[in-house]
Amino acid sequence: MNMTTLILIYLGVALVGSGLPFIRVYLAHFHNLVHLVISACLEGSKIHLNRNGSGQTTGNHNSPFKKAIISYAGYTGASVAAIVLFYLISRGHYHLVIYLYLGLSVLALLLWIRNTFGVIWGLSIAVQLALPVYFRYETVLPVNINFEMVLVHVSIFLASVLFVQSIISAVQVCKQAFMSRSNPKRKAALVQTKLVPAVVLGIILFGQTVLAGSFFALNFISLPFSFDMELPNQLLAATNEIWSAIGGTFKQ
Repeated sequence: MNMTTLILIYLGVALVGSGLPFIRVYLAHFHNLVHLVISACLEGSKIHLNRNGSGQTTGNHNSPFKKAIISYAGYTGASVAAIVLFYLISRGHYHLVIYLYLGLSVLALLLWIRNTFGVIWGLSIAVQLALPVYFRYETVLPVNINFEMVLVHVSIFLASVLFVQSIISAVQVCKQAFMSRSNPKRKAALVQTKLVPAVVLGIILFGQTVLAGSFFALNFISLPFSFDMELPNQLLAATNEIWSAIGGTFKQ
């Protein structure tokens, strides 16, 4: 089975799992961890991972705009992290994907996560990621398991979950941006500011997520990894043709 097929399979698994009750909560925190760690670093706060799949930082900023910008940085960072993980996978550095997320989980447990459910989730993730890494170098099991292949599957699954959850989160925030301010479902920090219209921020986040998805499709679905350098030139040429046509119409 080639790498593209594996990626598509695990993207599908991540998408289906995101709709199942308990699994949805478990998978959502893969994205929340990255998003909230970035936010916690910027605002110097702690992290709470909730039982309903949501997460929040404990920072208390008087400025909703500052809170929105920090939240935006977290969402953007999570999308970039997913792309970076897929890049490492495309280069064959599967173990680095595991090490990076394992390190982030341990660091978050030590420095930021401060509620019971969050600690339990973080410990479970750390243990699950540490086991294949440990047995990769140990041969104490009575059965023959190819842990190198286990690392491949786990790394692709991690990247897929983070990528899918980034898209889902962007869609949810965009939906909240169109809700009235009195709607109790409008909870995302990104849409609380009045300085910039919430709809604008929601559309920006959704738009950059679409761009990330396009970049992913162009560069990672057809492995080995290669940047599609012709695409920007083609888009620029098409834009010039459109503007030339419009200019010609006005001249007439």
